[in-house]
Amino acid sequence: MDLTIPAAAERSTQSPHLTGNMGFFQLIFSVMAYNAPMVVVIGIIPIMVMEGAGIGTPISFVVAGIILALFSVGFTRMARVLPNPGGFYALITAGLGRHVGLGSGYIALLAYFCVYAGTFSFAGIVAGELITNTLHGPELPWYAWAACFWLGSAVLSYFKVELSAKVLTIFLFSELTVIVIYCVLVFINGGANGAGISLEPLSPAHWFDGNFSLGVLLAIGMYGGFEVTVLFREEVRNPVRVIPRATFAVIAIAMATYALSSVVFIGSLGIDNVVGLAQEDPTGAMNASIHSSGGELLATLAAVMVVTSTFAVILAAHNITARYVFNLSADKILPERMASVHKRHGSPHIASIMTSAAALVLNGAAVVFGLDPLVFYAAVLGMTSFIALVIIFVCNLSVGTYMRRNGGQLASPWATVACPILAAVGLGSVLVMAAINFPMLVGGSEVLAAGLMAFIVGVFILGVVTASVHRRKNADIYSRIGRQ
Repeated sequence: MDLTIPAAAERSTQSPHLTGNMGFFQLIFSVMAYNAPMVVVIGIIPIMVMEGAGIGTPISFVVAGIILALFSVGFTRMARVLPNPGGFYALITAGLGRHVGLGSGYIALLAYFCVYAGTFSFAGIVAGELITNTLHGPELPWYAWAACFWLGSAVLSYFKVELSAKVLTIFLFSELTVIVIYCVLVFINGGANGAGISLEPLSPAHWFDGNFSLGVLLAIGMYGGFEVTVLFREEVRNPVRVIPRATFAVIAIAMATYALSSVVFIGSLGIDNVVGLAQEDPTGAMNASIHSSGGELLATLAAVMVVTSTFAVILAAHNITARYVFNLSADKILPERMASVHKRHGSPHIASIMTSAAALVLNGAAVVFGLDPLVFYAAVLGMTSFIALVIIFVCNLSVGTYMRRNGGQLASPWATVACPILAAVGLGSVLVMAAINFPMLVGGSEVLAAGLMAFIVGVFILGVVTASVHRRKNADIYSRIGRQ
C-alpha cells in the first residue's frame, strides 16, 4: 500500500518533472555502477588488507552492509510516505527543516560532483596504462584519455536515462562476470597451497587482527550510491515497489561481491602471507593473484574492466549530479533555466550540459596548474567519502523524526525507531572515525585536510544562509526548498 501525503503530492505537480521507464534491474545496475566493483576488488581490497582490518577485511564489508541495511529500512519507508523527488535533499528537508535541508543539498551536490569531476584524472591514468602498456598504443598525457571519458559521459547523459542505464548494465555485468570468473578459478585451483580456500577470514578470531574501526570506515565507503535509488523516482517504473527492492539488492550484491572477493584474495596468497605482500605492493599483490589464477587473458580482461568500470562511475555520477542540479533549480535555488526537461528524452538536459561544463573547467584548471592527477583524485574522493557519511547520518536522523510524525501505517517500532537508532550508532561511530582519519582519507596532508574540511563546512553554511535569506525576502522560494 502506497501511503503518501496528498499535500506534498499536490505541491510537487507544480514543479518540472523528469520522465523515464527504468525497471528493477536497470535501476540496480545504474546505481551499482557508481560503486565501481572492479576498481574496489583490484584497487581497494588490497589496501584494506594492508591498512584496515587485515585478515578480517571480509567481515568489515559485512558489518558495513548491515549498518547501511538498517538505515535503509526507515529510509525506503520514508521515501514511500514522501513522494517528492530530490533524494536526500528532499528527505532531510522534510524531517529536519529547510535550513538543514538546503545545507545538506548543497554538500550532497558537492559530493556527487566531486566523484564525477574527480574521477577523470584516475580514468585518464588507467586508460593510458591499458592502451600504452597492454595494447601497445600511443603514449599520451592523462588528460587526453580523460577527454574521451568526458565526451562519452556528456553525450550519454543528455539523452533518456534508459540509454545510460543500458550502457551501465553492460559494463557492470561484464565487471561482475570477470570477478566471478576470478573467484571460481581461485576456488578450483585451491588457493595458495592448493588445499582449498579457507573461510578462516570470517572467523571472529580474525575480526580484530588489524584496525577493525578503520576497516569498517573504508568498507562503508565502497557502498556509495546505494541511496540514490530515490533520486531517480520520477524516472522509474512503479517506484513504490522498485525503489525499496533495488536499494536492498544493491547493498546485498555489493556485500556478497566484496566479502567473497576478499576471502578469495586472502586465500589465493595465503593467510600467513597476504598482509605482507599487500604491504609491499597492494596493486601488484592483486594483479599477481589474478594472473596466477587466470593467466594473461584474465589479467588483461581485468585491466579492461577497470577502465570500463571507471567510465561507469563517471557516467553514473554525472547522472546523479545533473539531477541534484535539476532539483535545486526546480526550487529556484539555482537558475530556473537548469530545471528544463527535454521534450523528447524527458532528461534534465540543461542541467546535464552545465554539469559537463563545470567538470571541464575544474579538470582544465587541474591541468593548467599542474596538479598531480592521483593526488587530485585522492583528495576529492576522500572528501566525497566523508560528505557521504555525513549526509547518510543526517538523513537517518530525519527519517526517525519525520516518520514518527507522518509515517502512519508505515511507521513501526522496528522500522522507524529501532533500525534508525541502531543505524545511528553504527554510522555515528564510523563518522567519528572518518573525522579523526580525515587527513588519511584525502591523501595524508594535514594542511589539505584542514582546507577541505573548512570548505565542506562553508558549503553547508552557505546553504543555511541561503535558506535564511529566502525566508526573509522570498517566501515563495523558501516554501519550495526540498521539492516541497
